[in-house]
Amino acid sequence: MASLGQDLKRERELRGISLREIADSTRISLKFLQALEDDRIDIMPGGFFIRAILRSYAKSIGLDEHQVLNKYEEVRLFDEQLHYQEAKRAARPAGLGGRRKLLPLLIAAAAVIAGAALLYWLILSPHSGPSPGAKTPQQTALQPVPLSRAPSPRQLDIQPAVEEVKGLVLDLSFQEEMWLQIFADGNPAWDGIKRAGESLRVKAEQELVINCGNAGGAALVLNGKKAKPLGPPGTVRKDIRISLENWREFLLPEEEN
Repeated sequence: MASLGQDLKRERELRGISLREIADSTRISLKFLQALEDDRIDIMPGGFFIRAILRSYAKSIGLDEHQVLNKYEEVRLFDEQLHYQEAKRAARPAGLGGRRKLLPLLIAAAAVIAGAALLYWLILSPHSGPSPGAKTPQQTALQPVPLSRAPSPRQLDIQPAVEEVKGLVLDLSFQEEMWLQIFADGNPAWDGIKRAGESLRVKAEQELVINCGNAGGAALVLNGKKAKPLGPPGTVRKDIRISLENWREFLLPEEEN
């Protein structure tokens, strides 16, 4: 099966277009264009810029940019699944071996504990009942305990109620096409393009980190309150961090209280 880079190269050569012509028309480095056709995605910039390069490349040789982006997503997801399966298979023998080594230790520890309990029962545990002269403690009468007088309202330290927030919930409603890369508590939560009319909900326990293109393309609701846009329309924003400590700073002024 041909790779994405091989498919793009074949389509370019069928049209008689050189990489230099694409570089001149798109202002994309020849190095990145060559890496794209060689399937060397690892030496290219981050996810958003790879998609921008793919869009420009596709347009310059007359391909449907959405089909090219969909093929890229399929290849990326396949590679991630393949790496996950390989890592899982590599970790499995080590885990089983560790459990096999631990089992004899657990059995030995249980035997020692059982032996100690038996020794105590046979030798050290007293078998006779209480001596005839021993006195049974008499039940003491319960004495009423005076109730302390309730403090007056002036003595109470009244504190304003503070809303306890458990986790972060971010809802996005898209008015324009927008690229997003979101990490929830350090784990990938979304990486792709959303179009006008679509929506997205992302949850995290501690922190959300967002990279985006066309930052003003969506309306935000954070923990049920209206929030500010991620940035001006058409701009690229990177490393936006929303945490349990600072999430109220992202709310619109009328929603802060």
